[in-house]
Amino acid sequence: MSINKTPFPFYQVQKGENLKIISQKYNIESTKILLDNQMSPKQIKEGMFIILKK
Repeated sequence: MSINKTPFPFYQVQKGENLKIISQKYNIESTKILLDNQMSPKQIKEGMFIILKK
């Protein structure tokens, strides 16, 4: 029996990253990230976990 790995849907924001950097890094629109997480761009801070869905 094998265990299927499921992708971890969260990303921890690193030091110096902002919404623009994260959206370019993962090729996801910034508005989609904000809507999925129900937050504003100013709420994205270092160390917090955000949902990244394509």
